[in-house]
Amino acid sequence: MELHQLFKVQDIIENRIKLLTDIPEDLHGSDNTLDLRFLALQVKTCEIANLTKCYKYSTLKEDISKDKLFARYLDALKFLLSIGNVHSFNIINLDAILSVDKEESLIKIFSIILDTISAVRINIQSGNYMASLTNYIELFARFVHLGEALGFSFDEVYNYYLKRYSVEDRQ
Repeated sequence: MELHQLFKVQDIIENRIKLLTDIPEDLHGSDNTLDLRFLALQVKTCEIANLTKCYKYSTLKEDISKDKLFARYLDALKFLLSIGNVHSFNIINLDAILSVDKEESLIKIFSIILDTISAVRINIQSGNYMASLTNYIELFARFVHLGEALGFSFDEVYNYYLKRYSVEDRQ
């Protein structure tokens, strides 16, 4: 399994979208382009949390459609990969991801992910590439851990993403 393949596929997807829509990326202003991806990742991550209802004290856990959860997870993954491509974090490998300790609590995983998204953005804005790369590796690892906590193996996510979004089949 090679992570760079996921980043490549995401780059191809985004380039196709740009060609098809003919909408400039900085339509909302070049100052907003950075925040746009990060906000999208936060929103998509929170949509996953909303589906799980893990943050509600008074709600009993209900059965969640695995397909719906998987679709939301992949939506968020697209933005995570996009941030990696735009900021040259697409150099990470699975060993770096596996070196990050796992957190078992779904609530803590979501909290850490949201905090780490902010840390990556802040370090990018301050021009600290190494700190932002380190934070991105942790973010990616936490996102893998989130998938596992939701019942998805990373192999399953990886293979589905490459199969579903492979552009070789569509050319």
